[in-house]
Amino acid sequence: GGLPVKVVWVLLLVTGYGVDSDSFDTKSLGGYATIAECHVAATTIFWEHMPMNQEALCIRVEHQSNVD
Repeated sequence: GGLPVKVVWVLLLVTGYGVDSDSFDTKSLGGYATIAECHVAATTIFWEHMPMNQEALCIRVEHQSNVD
C-alpha cells in the first residue's frame, strides 16, 4: 500500500481580477477536519467584511499524507 489518503476541508480564498478562467488567484488559508470548523474559521477571519473581488469557500480535498 501507498500513503494513506486523508480528507480535509480547506478554507480557500479566491480573488478575481476579471471574467475569464485565468483571472482568478487562489490561496489556502488552512485545513480543517470538518466543514463546520472551516466555516467558523471563515467567519472568524472575515466576519461580514469580505473585501471586494474576494470570496472565501470551504472545499473538501483528498490528499496523500504521511503525517497525522
